[in-house]
Amino acid sequence: MKNLILTLALILPFSVFAETISFQCTSVDLDGIHKFDAHGIVTVDDNNKVEGIANVITEKAGAVHSTQTFDDVHVTGYIRHFPAGEITKTPFDQLVLKTDADYLKTLNLLLGIDVKIASRVLSIDNFAYRSNCKMTEKFN
Repeated sequence: MKNLILTLALILPFSVFAETISFQCTSVDLDGIHKFDAHGIVTVDDNNKVEGIANVITEKAGAVHSTQTFDDVHVTGYIRHFPAGEITKTPFDQLVLKTDADYLKTLNLLLGIDVKIASRVLSIDNFAYRSNCKMTEKFN
């Protein structure tokens, strides 16, 4: 957590017109589904480019002692907004993030979508971990 605050202190001054978004992903116990939990905070610039920090916990389905924790992972990518009626009845945001963690390739987080386990983390060994994600705060 200390590293998260330090990183934000370094990122925020460079993003004058940025907004800041925090997110939370909560896994669901379903048989045969790899799951992840995550939370983080990112800044979004005027071109919808994203940079921030995330904490991710992955767990393989049916595997004993398979939980892995990745703290203070640096993430970069972009955000897209989908208005109501374009894909679903309600609006949602998509965060597409690459990481600096050796094991995690990408995070595809659908924030506020009404589809269960729609968010995905992809690992270097091509395991897809699923979760439900939401935006917890947005600052301008």
